[in-house]
Amino acid sequence: MRHRGLETDGVAPYLFLTPLFVLLVLFILYPVGMNFYSSFTEWKGYGPQKWIGFDNYINMVQDQAFWASIINTGLFILYIPVGTVFTLVVAALLREGIRGWQTYRAILYIPNLLGYVVMGVIFSIYLRDDGALNALIKWVLGSPVHFLIDPFLAVNSIGFILVVWLHLGFGIIYFLAAMNGIDKAIYEAALIDGAGFWKTFFSVTVPSIRFAVEFFIVFNFIEVFARMFSFIYTLTQGGPGYSTFTLEYGIFDQGFQKFHVGYAGAWSTVLFVFCAIISVVQIRLMHRRDA
Repeated sequence: MRHRGLETDGVAPYLFLTPLFVLLVLFILYPVGMNFYSSFTEWKGYGPQKWIGFDNYINMVQDQAFWASIINTGLFILYIPVGTVFTLVVAALLREGIRGWQTYRAILYIPNLLGYVVMGVIFSIYLRDDGALNALIKWVLGSPVHFLIDPFLAVNSIGFILVVWLHLGFGIIYFLAAMNGIDKAIYEAALIDGAGFWKTFFSVTVPSIRFAVEFFIVFNFIEVFARMFSFIYTLTQGGPGYSTFTLEYGIFDQGFQKFHVGYAGAWSTVLFVFCAIISVVQIRLMHRRDA
C-alpha cells in the first residue's frame, strides 16, 4: 500500500500539469518550431512551402530595413538608462513627501491605463506639423519642428516618449513599493550623519532596491524588443523611410503586408534569439540575488 501511495504521489503532479504542458506545446513550442522551419522556406502564408535553405537569412543581412531596425533598436536601448535614472529620481522625490504626491503618482500612471495604441494616436495628432505642440513652437520660433517627418527627430521622439515617459508611471509605483521596504532606521542614520538627498539616494536608496532596478531594466529591454509595434504603427508606421523600423515592425511588414511569411520567419528568429538572451540574463540576475 505504501508503495502504491508513493507511485500515486509521483504521478499526480504530472497529471495536474498535463493541461499546462499541452497548452505550452500547442501555443508556444509548436509555433516557435514552425516559425523556425518556415524561415528556411519561401512561403506566402498559404499554399505549399518551398525549401530554400539559408536564402532568407542571406537576404536579411543584405536588407537595409533589417539593419535600420537593429540600429533603431540600439538607439532605443540607449534611452533605458536615461529612463531608469529619471524614474528613480522622481520616485525618490515623491517619497520625500511632496505635498499631493499621491495625485502626481496617479496622473503619471494614466498613460499606462490608456495603452500604447491610444497613446500612439494621441501623439500622432499632438506632434504633427499642425498639432498643438507645433502651434506653440510656431508662436515662439516662427516655424514648426517636423517631429514625425525628420528621421532623427522621429526615432528619438519614439525613444523618449515610449522608453522614458510612458514607463514613468509604472516605474514610479514599482520603485515606491520597493522603497517602502527599506528600513527607516537606515534613512535616520544617514540623516544623523548629515547625508543630503543625493548622497542618501546613491548610498542608501539605490543599493537597497538593486533587484527592483535590475528588474525594471530587464523589463525595459523586453519592451524595446517585443512591445513597441503598436505604438510605432499608430504613430509613424515605421517611417519616414526606415527611420523608426524595428524587428517587430519588420516582421509585420514582411509577413502581413508583403506576404513574405518565410522571410518574416527569419526576422522572427532573430527577435527570438534576442529575447532568449534577455531571459537568460534575467534568470542569472535572479540567481545571483538568491545566492
